[in-house]
Amino acid sequence: MAIVFMSKTAKKRSLLLDALRILAWEEYKSTNKESLKDLQYGGYAVFDAEWKDEKLHDMTYEELIAFAKSLEFTEVELLSIRSSYYAKKNNSSGATTSATSTATASATPTRKVNDSSANTNVPVPDEEFDVGDLF
Repeated sequence: MAIVFMSKTAKKRSLLLDALRILAWEEYKSTNKESLKDLQYGGYAVFDAEWKDEKLHDMTYEELIAFAKSLEFTEVELLSIRSSYYAKKNNSSGATTSATSTATASATPTRKVNDSSANTNVPVPDEEFDVGDLF
């Protein structure tokens, strides 16, 4: 194993790619609801096989931004969608809400994102995408 240090751009690229995966998975589930309903984990394995072949994985950060713009999304919107997805996932994982978890959630770090259409703080979750997080 090797220690790897990601650049800021590589980190942002990874987060954008994950946000696009979330959008694609939600649409895939909706579009293929009937054929996926009896499969384990709602058919995510079927989606995942197709997702791994998706050309987005070969795109640079700049190309991902251009692709997002072609879909009429900004970087800020995609990061917000990703944060909301993981917040919902964490809330529905069966964990009970306590004063401690509420305090921790309200202390979620944010970072300023410069975008020509908006300057805003976007919550940045502590966790990175991990296939184990999906279920």
